[in-house]
Amino acid sequence: MSELAKLQQQFMDYLLSADPNSPTASEPAVTAFQARIVNQHGISADVRMQIYANAYRMRLKETMETDHQMLGLYLGDELFDKLALEYTQAHPSRFRSLREFCDALPDFLQQDAFFGQYPILADLARFERRLLNAFDAADSQRSSFAELQGIAPEHWPSCRLRFHPSVQIFICNSNAVESWQALKQAKTPPTPEYQSRRAWLLWRGTGRLTEFISLTEEQLLLLQGFIRGENFASQCELMLEFHDEQLAPMKVLQALQAWFSMGIIRSVEVS
Repeated sequence: MSELAKLQQQFMDYLLSADPNSPTASEPAVTAFQARIVNQHGISADVRMQIYANAYRMRLKETMETDHQMLGLYLGDELFDKLALEYTQAHPSRFRSLREFCDALPDFLQQDAFFGQYPILADLARFERRLLNAFDAADSQRSSFAELQGIAPEHWPSCRLRFHPSVQIFICNSNAVESWQALKQAKTPPTPEYQSRRAWLLWRGTGRLTEFISLTEEQLLLLQGFIRGENFASQCELMLEFHDEQLAPMKVLQALQAWFSMGIIRSVEVS
């Protein structure tokens, strides 16, 4: 290992230690790097290192605040500070981009002894990650209903859909999304409720804004089936669980028309 690479590794070991300012920090990491730092303008190496480490952790906290604004509002300043400190200690950044820094946040909130007492917190964080994923997804073409209409009717039963990369499904057992919407509108969120399963479809619209709508159980099953690669015929059979033989195909067509209009279908394939 070159001297530069060794220095860089010592620097990262220092920054990624649980808390470089505490007596329990990784002593070898702190000592090895501190030996490389000189006092300057009356400021000791220890103070200079602490300033940089504090700034580094503030940047990580700012990333959490930016990616999870509504979660931060839901928690309030004191609890959010607690979350930022404990999450950073448990999951120090090991990515080149801060975009992935909070990927483990929903699981942390779910598993943590304190925050795990409130399942809506993990749901809020997971919903906000889905929003980010939809916004950051790769771009691609969007198909129109005219493409399906251009296919001979006898081939429709074998048609399969390919969806836009931004399409996300979010399922939870709390009113996390309703709480997110209330906070977004500067309203008081409702009392946490865990009595029923809720499903949501998220995607990035043609205006490059992230959108989402709630899904009924019927809509969820239909969408999940098409995402898995099921064809039109099998999805019509699925709808027989909810409708009679005449109505089932119409319900599938109505759903497809809505999806084309929303811009979430990339292409139609005939096998």
